[in-house]
Amino acid sequence: MKNILSIVLINSILLGTAAIAAKTDSGEMKERAVSSAQIKAEAGDADGQFALGGLYYQGIVTKQNYAKALYWFAKAAVQGHDKAQFNLGYMYYDGRGTAKDPVKAFHWFKESAEQGDMKAQLYLADMYYNGYGTKQDYQEAFYWYKKTADAGYPKAQHEVAKMYRAGLGINKDMDKAREYLDKSSKQDCADAQYDLAQMYLTGDGVEKNTEEGKVLMQNAYLNGKKDAKAVLDQNKWEEIPPFVIKQLPE
Repeated sequence: MKNILSIVLINSILLGTAAIAAKTDSGEMKERAVSSAQIKAEAGDADGQFALGGLYYQGIVTKQNYAKALYWFAKAAVQGHDKAQFNLGYMYYDGRGTAKDPVKAFHWFKESAEQGDMKAQLYLADMYYNGYGTKQDYQEAFYWYKKTADAGYPKAQHEVAKMYRAGLGINKDMDKAREYLDKSSKQDCADAQYDLAQMYLTGDGVEKNTEEGKVLMQNAYLNGKKDAKAVLDQNKWEEIPPFVIKQLPE
């Protein structure tokens, strides 16, 4: 599988009482938060089910229990709660509280993605690209990557650029590839900076520009792209761009 950005699963899974509970050390308040979420969840409230699932998943105010988190996310997901659908998909994808099930993961990511959840759209695109949990389909992968890319997500912008360069799922278009690599690079995506640097250094689809390629390669290295080190060493370039050196403390 491609490295999918360990998308931060549930940075925002808690709603209402769950969020309040996380901010207090009061045992009484925590019990009230759990009780309130439990009452709403058992009454069929999707937000309550989502919140209770989050409490069990995070183990913030109650003992962590992935199986119960899965149960309550599933309850909310079937009611159309997009965040719960994503969380449920992730738990099937990663095998938390259940055995890994890529087919179920794909299903719930798709349900969430169609409601506009960007994390789900990115996972869905990756699954289409790799043929994981579904038949490989580059056109569908491109479609979902581009939706996320056009919303400003740097990893998706890099993936779109790669597909334009290779002509996968879309006609090859080096101008579009450069455009999306540039967008991603400006958000400090190291992979995009590395790829764009290579384009400028070799003149692949762009006018050759060694200085531009050098700076991009330096920034790729600074942002964690280990492969950039070999290019810098080969050309005997410093690892830090001059403008960064000037900003470093004496």
